[in-house]
Parts: sequence; C-alpha cells; structure tokens
Amino acid sequence: MNLYKEARAIALEAWEETGNDLDEAQDFIHQSCDSHEVVIYYGKAIQFCANHDTSDGEQWLEDCGGIAHEGDCFGQIASRIAFATLYCAAMDCLNEIKEEESE
Repeated sequence: MNLYKEARAIALEAWEETGNDLDEAQDFIHQSCDSHEVVIYYGKAIQFCANHDTSDGEQWLEDCGGIAHEGDCFGQIASRIAFATLYCAAMDCLNEIKEEESE
C-alpha cells in the first residue's frame, strides 16, 4: 500500500461526501481510518508499521497521552500506531485538498 495514495483517497472521499465541510470531513476521516483494514487486523497493522514511516503517528499518539497502555499486546500497539499514522497522513491530505480548492 502507498500511504500517501491511500490517505489522499480517504481525504478526497471525506471532502466530497461532506460537501466540503471541514469539521465533518475531519470526523469522516477519523471514522474511515478507525475502520480501515490496517487498523482492525493486527497482522495488517504490524505489516503496515514495518513498511511505513510511522514517526508522525507515533508523535501524535505521544501528544495524546502515549502509544501503549497497560495490558496492551503487540498487535494493539501496532494497530494504534497504524491508525495514527494513516489519520495524520489523511489529515495532511485534507489540508492539501482544501488549499488546492481555495487557489
């Protein structure tokens, strides 16, 4: 999977489906990322984390209170990192789309 292409597709769908409403598009992105296959399946999350730079997602998680929680298994941590990485990338793409439309 190409992270940028996937994030861009999610952001574009969010922008179009919400009638270019930024707040609703952000909620749409959160839901889309939360239900994405690389987030809900531990094996896919682990592979995603192995194949992509997850720095932005890890930083976002740290800013939100931490990457790991007591009792987490490896798959849960990878899933959380995969979500945050995809979410951050999609939010960046949403900002790009919004800027492109305003030009």
